[in-house]
Amino acid sequence: MKKFADLTGYTEKAVYRKIEDGVWLDGREYRRAPDGNICIDLEGYQKWVEGGREPALSR
Repeated sequence: MKKFADLTGYTEKAVYRKIEDGVWLDGREYRRAPDGNICIDLEGYQKWVEGGREPALSR
């Protein structure tokens, strides 16, 4: 997560917040490893940045 934060400027807290708020979805912008760690999908992140995806519905 730290490497992603360094590359993008998003703090680790901001990443966790996007996941908690449903802005980023499992299988699109990130995936959970078998041990529970969060792995950012760089291709999914890039598509999100470019606006190529519909926003997630709020909970």
